[in-house]
Amino acid sequence: MNKNRLHEIQSCFTETILEEACQSFGFTRNTLEEREGSAFVYEGPLHGHPAILKISPGILNSSEKIIGATVEQMLGEMDFVLYLHRNKVPVALPIASRAGNWVEIIPLDQQACFMVCAFEKVPGFMYPDDDEVKFPEPVLVEWGRLLGMMHRLSSDYQPSNPAWSRVDWEHDDLFDYQALIPADQSIVWQRYEDMLTVLNSFPRDPQAYGLIHGDLHHGNFFDDHGRLVVFDFDAAHYMWFLADVANALYNCLPMPRSQTAKRRTFSVHYLTHLLRGYSLEKTVDRTWLERLPLFLKLCELLSYSYYHKYWDINQLSERRRSVLAEMRQRIENNVPVVAFEPEDLPAIQLQLPLPA
Repeated sequence: MNKNRLHEIQSCFTETILEEACQSFGFTRNTLEEREGSAFVYEGPLHGHPAILKISPGILNSSEKIIGATVEQMLGEMDFVLYLHRNKVPVALPIASRAGNWVEIIPLDQQACFMVCAFEKVPGFMYPDDDEVKFPEPVLVEWGRLLGMMHRLSSDYQPSNPAWSRVDWEHDDLFDYQALIPADQSIVWQRYEDMLTVLNSFPRDPQAYGLIHGDLHHGNFFDDHGRLVVFDFDAAHYMWFLADVANALYNCLPMPRSQTAKRRTFSVHYLTHLLRGYSLEKTVDRTWLERLPLFLKLCELLSYSYYHKYWDINQLSERRRSVLAEMRQRIENNVPVVAFEPEDLPAIQLQLPLPA
């Protein structure tokens, strides 16, 4: 897909579309407050309870597979969330529309639409997106336990409708580096090619590979007195489970990136407790854990793609220009995201409880 297609659809959003979305689920427009998100996200009362309204650009009548961009993909997201709920994972549940549908469509033409869905607003608070975040150790353990629980359940998950199957990682358009990254960045292109070669060499056995959340950083769960409730599964796709662990860590690493020692200390502490929780639900394989630095580098590559997709490269602020320049330098020079010492990851593995 042309990288600008969903942006073009998103630019067609109007107040009229918002009103139609509200009516389809029963929201009242003047009670909604806009929230941050890659889609148009609003919060407001629904049937006497707080709820979330989400409006995303989508494509119709296309054979292309792209994460979260079709009705079938969105129904697959709902199906997976409901499966996890049936198996006792604390998740924010979808809410059916007035017509009894999980997803409502507002067509723009034969190929473009807006997809509308709603979710319950779960109780609790979100940890801040600061340069350094302090997580209580029990929260890290529970965060890891939920990841392990979801990955264990994923091994047995089958979509209720085969058409709703979420896509594999190859269909993430952030891997389309040749469309996103300027051609004069030949070394960066080579780093993407190298990464794809390594990833395609890995086995996809069900103990290591399955449907993951795809974005379970600290902005996608609420802490309700120590009970964590997960939401925002719109990035769910088939990938190696370790990618979920790497993504969670990558998104809360202390900034700036130049604080090498601090980032290593934070990572060792974080992983020690997160993986202790994970191992309560699913065994942590040492071979895969040793690949964590590679998956952290993958997070950096995809972040670089994301910025090129969503930022106007021709009108960058000084801060954004600096961010991209630093990331490019790190990617070109293969600077590790976290400068682990050789003994760090094996030592973490040794501290984990033995499987039951």
